[in-house]
Amino acid sequence: MRTDEIRISGITGMLTSLAPASGGWEERKVSVALDDFPDGVMVVSLDGRIQSVNNVALRIAERGPRDLIGHSFESLVSDEDMLRIIGFQAMFAEQISLDNNVIFLMPSGDRRPVIVSSVRTHDGERIVMTLRAAGIMQTELAATSRWAAAEQERAMELARARDALTAKHAAMEAAQTELRAAYATLQGETATRERLEGELELARRLESIGQLAAGVAHEINTPMQYIGDNVSFLSTTFQRLLPVLETLRGALAESAASEWSSARSQLIASQAKVKWGFILEQVPRSLSESRDGIAHVSRIVQALKAFAYQDQEEKVHADINRTLQDTLTVAQNEYKTVAVVETDFGSLPPVRCLPGRLNQVFLNLVVNAAHAIADAKRPSLGAIRVQSRVVDQVVEVRISDDGCGIPVAIQHRVYEQFFTTKEVGRGSGQGLSLVRRVVVEQHGGTVSFETAEGVGTTFIVRLPIEPE
Repeated sequence: MRTDEIRISGITGMLTSLAPASGGWEERKVSVALDDFPDGVMVVSLDGRIQSVNNVALRIAERGPRDLIGHSFESLVSDEDMLRIIGFQAMFAEQISLDNNVIFLMPSGDRRPVIVSSVRTHDGERIVMTLRAAGIMQTELAATSRWAAAEQERAMELARARDALTAKHAAMEAAQTELRAAYATLQGETATRERLEGELELARRLESIGQLAAGVAHEINTPMQYIGDNVSFLSTTFQRLLPVLETLRGALAESAASEWSSARSQLIASQAKVKWGFILEQVPRSLSESRDGIAHVSRIVQALKAFAYQDQEEKVHADINRTLQDTLTVAQNEYKTVAVVETDFGSLPPVRCLPGRLNQVFLNLVVNAAHAIADAKRPSLGAIRVQSRVVDQVVEVRISDDGCGIPVAIQHRVYEQFFTTKEVGRGSGQGLSLVRRVVVEQHGGTVSFETAEGVGTTFIVRLPIEPE
């Protein structure tokens, strides 16, 4: 029998002799007896709880009795030790276990290799363990064992990782196949959506053109009518003056010097017929009115040209005040019978924007303001106020009306596409949706409103001077 076996067999015999018939322990006698052994001794329950230790074991573990008795044996062991991997039962469940290399964790954080042997007591209810410091050979052997166990565990982890990677690769290939099919479907849906958005954009423009067509035609027709009347008057007047001019031309010829008295008599006779006073008063007035009418038509045409560039996708620097004035010119027929327009334009820097799209925005807001005033059914003309300012490094445009206001119940839906409270033919519910899309999405700005029922509404458009 080996020395280790003889030693721990002697310990178990001694412990058995000290234990009374009832199975209880005389702790004081056991502790005194264990202190007689040169090795560290621990008495441990079958589930690994330390029941008794001697002084040598306390010195090896660098702990006091209170730190050991009642605690798990595994609590002494470093995390990387084999005991932590396989567990107390696997290492010490046998009847006898000799020369196990165990790494104790010291209170200072240091690690100490310890050689642990164990045997069960004769009654089989406890395990007696002897502890002694490991020599160089045991230390290297313990390190080698731990390295081998760690390498085996690492190999198992690699194998598990390889299997998981294979499964993930197969799942990824299946997902890629599904993704390619989904991408093809998405491309088709995107093309369809782009086509529908283009058709919807065209419908919005046609709606605006439809709103403006009759009014613009009237605005152009009125000045053109009195221009035509003035041209007709000037043509008739010229025909009446033609004989007089012929008489003067004949009298001024060198060969007709002797006929001057006859020509003078003809001119005096034509005074009553030609009505010189009337001609001298009306011809300058007709010319002035014609010039004003031509200028008015020119302004309308220039304003319409600004609305003709809505397909422009490249932002340019534009004068927002000019854009607002163009909008008011084009929309004049929409508001002139219900409201008076007041403008308060501040000094603005050029704003990098899509001018045609902003014309559409301001047109929708002005037309909505005119409709709100008309719906209020005021006995006199209402007021539309258009302001522009630079506030906090952004251009702010306010379009206000003193119309009926927006009811609280629908304020959260005003930007909702196709939502409208107007009768069929007066609105399609796309105006404010377009306003928000152009200002927010295309220019990086904001649009908001302040309203009170029966008082009026103010829409506030804020545009960055140099949008990102």
